[in-house]
Amino acid sequence: MSSALANEQAVPEAELALQPLLPPGSRILRSRRLSDTEAEIWVESRGGSSPVVMRLNASGRWEQDMNATLARGASQMQALARQQTASLPPGFGQTAPDQPPPPLVPSLLQTTQAASSLIPPVDREQETQRALSGAGRADPFVPQNVRAPEPQIVLPPLPPPPVLPPPGDGNGAPVAVATPIPTPTPDPAAFARSVQVSGMIQIGGESFALVSGPGVIPSVVQAGQNYQTARVAGVSVPERRVVLSEGGETVVKTMQDTTVIVGAP
Repeated sequence: MSSALANEQAVPEAELALQPLLPPGSRILRSRRLSDTEAEIWVESRGGSSPVVMRLNASGRWEQDMNATLARGASQMQALARQQTASLPPGFGQTAPDQPPPPLVPSLLQTTQAASSLIPPVDREQETQRALSGAGRADPFVPQNVRAPEPQIVLPPLPPPPVLPPPGDGNGAPVAVATPIPTPTPDPAAFARSVQVSGMIQIGGESFALVSGPGVIPSVVQAGQNYQTARVAGVSVPERRVVLSEGGETVVKTMQDTTVIVGAP
């Protein structure tokens, strides 16, 4: 299959496999086939759109490739940085000659790929057959090593429980009863606390961050936008942190061991 023809084809099977994984309120915009075993699906969620990479596994089923999805998000941020930098005057924001050059750091794409170590998927049916063949059983439902029934022992009936007097200390005073442990209330900012910051970039006077949450598609956000149930209150590239607001609480998430891309001031 040629690459030009593959990029123009929609992949309804991959869209159908991704649909149950999307958070509420999200919808699929479009899809295209990247190769015989890869497809790219654009998803709209809370006013923003992000790409999701799906991969065809050995059993012929489509599943999300989280490593490739994070790489696509990092490439999107770098493309935005190049587009913004190309519109600036020549020499704008460059380091002065008397200052030492900045230290070399790995690219955001390399750091994101190194941090995204996923367990490769396995085929459930093949693993079951392999386990049964190693155990020497063709049918797991056939009883094995059936034992004779144990003889039943008849025990005499238990005596009735004694009748206890009403609670008291003997003088008519009531006995204190232990107070039940209160049920913990749910955390109103549970989602904001689970968000992780994978990358940050500063272009001109605007700051962007690549964030992700459990079971949620990674997205590039900036201050004033919503990410699922949390609102992005601020993005600070120099302080390497993102401030989220949810349920009346403020949560500060700090990015560590991840590349920060700083464009022109």
